[in-house]
Amino acid sequence: MPKYANLSAEATERLRQKTGSTQVECYTYIDPDRSEDSFFIVKTTNKVIHVSFAEIQYEPTSFASLIDGLYQAIYE
Repeated sequence: MPKYANLSAEATERLRQKTGSTQVECYTYIDPDRSEDSFFIVKTTNKVIHVSFAEIQYEPTSFASLIDGLYQAIYE
């Protein structure tokens, strides 16, 4: 079954602040029952990047921590 990611304004804004790029867009799919199936799609000017929540180190109770972990997974 296909999974659809939705544009996340909050995640997009935080990534734009961290990268300095106004071209970054972040889409999120969150599976409430299976977090390992949750993922991000990050769109830049020349790439589309898929990152599973399982690939990110983050504090589960903090959305900011999740986005910071996403940034680290892609850019560091």
